[in-house]
Amino acid sequence: MQFSNNVKVTNFQLKSVEPIYSNQTWTGQRIMRSTGIQYYQIQFTLNFNASHSNEYNAFVAQYAQGKPFTMSLGVAGTYRGTQTGSLTSTAAIAKGNMVIPTNTNAMAIGEWVQFSNHNKIYRIVERTSTSITIFPVLQNQVQASEIIKYNNLMIEAVLDPDNDYSTTIGNLMSVTLKATENIF
Repeated sequence: MQFSNNVKVTNFQLKSVEPIYSNQTWTGQRIMRSTGIQYYQIQFTLNFNASHSNEYNAFVAQYAQGKPFTMSLGVAGTYRGTQTGSLTSTAAIAKGNMVIPTNTNAMAIGEWVQFSNHNKIYRIVERTSTSITIFPVLQNQVQASEIIKYNNLMIEAVLDPDNDYSTTIGNLMSVTLKATENIF
């Protein structure tokens, strides 16, 4: 979703939700297990003049009923590492795997990637010169020679059902919305 210059997006927040179960054994060893899929939640504020409320109203009308929208991660989605040029997978990888063989790799642990065929945001947790290991596991199959996006990342999200769409009536209007990454 691209808002015009009449609607300013501010206070953008990104939160990783990683359901983890932790238990300590009788020997003192800590056991940690993932109990669900990792996903992101976002919160952002839309600021606009009353004369431009039609753009906000159109956004709500189109997306408040669960239709996914995409939004730039802004500076968080801008790549600042050392990888240059195209990064592609060298083999088809099935859904549920974590290791992606790559043509070349200068990506760093902690950086984010997305795949051409779906918009899930993945975090690199391990790497070699010819592969990346991602978290969480692949949510969709990756094809051989598929482009791996690492710059100008976008999040695909669905507005949360508990959003309060009320606005104050005045010249300057402000609404804070919450959304959850669209995982399929």
